[in-house]
Amino acid sequence: MDSVLHDQYLSWSKFIAYREAVIMKSTPPEVVVSSSTPDSFLPNPVFVTCDDAAAFLHESLKGQQGVEFSGLMLKNEEGHFLCATEVMHGEESADTQKEPKFPLVVSVSANGALEVPAGYTLQARLLSHVDMVRGLEESNVEWIQRKLFFSVSDLFEVMTRRRKFSRCYVSGSGGLLSYTSKDTEFEQELSRQLGRKPDGRLQSFESLYERGEVPGSILVLLAVAAGEVVTVVPGSLWRKRGELKASWRKDMLQQNPPIRRMPVCGPILKDAREVARYLHTKMQTLSSTQQQVGIVLKHKTQEVFVVTLPIACDYASFNREALFPKDRHGNPILPETFRVHGFYHSVNPLPTNRLPPTDVELYKNFFSPADLRVGLNRVVMAPHHRLFLCTPDGAVLRFAKPESEKLIELMAKLDLYTNGQQDIEQSITTGALRPRAYVDLVAAAGALGVLYTSKVWPQAGKVTVSTTVVSVDPEAPQ
Repeated sequence: MDSVLHDQYLSWSKFIAYREAVIMKSTPPEVVVSSSTPDSFLPNPVFVTCDDAAAFLHESLKGQQGVEFSGLMLKNEEGHFLCATEVMHGEESADTQKEPKFPLVVSVSANGALEVPAGYTLQARLLSHVDMVRGLEESNVEWIQRKLFFSVSDLFEVMTRRRKFSRCYVSGSGGLLSYTSKDTEFEQELSRQLGRKPDGRLQSFESLYERGEVPGSILVLLAVAAGEVVTVVPGSLWRKRGELKASWRKDMLQQNPPIRRMPVCGPILKDAREVARYLHTKMQTLSSTQQQVGIVLKHKTQEVFVVTLPIACDYASFNREALFPKDRHGNPILPETFRVHGFYHSVNPLPTNRLPPTDVELYKNFFSPADLRVGLNRVVMAPHHRLFLCTPDGAVLRFAKPESEKLIELMAKLDLYTNGQQDIEQSITTGALRPRAYVDLVAAAGALGVLYTSKVWPQAGKVTVSTTVVSVDPEAPQ
């Protein structure tokens, strides 16, 4: 592949040399970016991986696409990653910083040096760019690719031997991409062609590329040959997670490509209540018309958790294979220091003909019999697993610590079907079994608790068999 790309690169070099002689240099038009309204700082969450931190910053930029932005990912002494605000020297006040803003700040001196706070090391930069003007003869496809990919200067900053970090990200509606240097001979040679001239002017390739006179796909091909380009968060263009190859256009058409990278996770959370708060906040940003599912991971030796980002999927068909890569035996590979703590999901909207005559809101904001059957089957296989439910009205419920005899009784009821419908669901729909009695059955089978409150579930704590909520920690020894 490298030899083919090298020949293509040489042919383009000849074309560029010809074009340079006949095209006048032009200064890129000045871009005016409206100043953001001063706002409070975002919290500085801590992440397990650099990709997780970048995905958080990418999410924070939604609604600001088409705006020039630069942020940094730092690594602390514990090996965790944080986002940092990048500000020019003398502009450290909150009023002059662009959104999103973080308490952790890296100042950029007048000569471009980065002043990283003590105790941190610089890992990567994340960039978002203003929309590029379409070239006079540039196709729409190539223009979109050019808009939603790294700029020449983005890549040069990571490829050059004088680099300050070996990874960069670009954020946009097309998705979140990362480029990681491999420090190959091809990359080093390419970096010499992508850098600026000694007087700061653009070299021919970058000048033509910025005007849309070099196809955007050429830079994509050069980048995948020189280093590692990865789709971290899919978007409108980069629709499949994983590494981009020279065959990336064909690869985009794959329906179920193999998973080769760990899923993106949210920040490190210190207890179950933080997990619940995170799930509540995350679900508020997602559509309620499609069920959302994911996994809660717990550190093997520490009391900390991380949550995989939710994916749109029916809970019944969801499993670990949907998120994690597999080993040579076909078993899912989890992050090295974490284990599965539990599964979470939202509620599928119920049609009117499947609603009970009483306690409708309670039933709509609780485990459906079908989802509960799926979840409890997982608990039977792994009793230490928790089941988290994110209700439509914003509560987060959890079922844990099953009592074997009661669980067997409940499973027996959930396993009865007549004409393709669960008997227990039919009983609820006809009014033979009240939703409150259904909640009692679940509460009797284990520790059912409210971790995040709502209108239907107004008080945190353990749900007793009498369906009264008391202020008791559902994780406390029973």
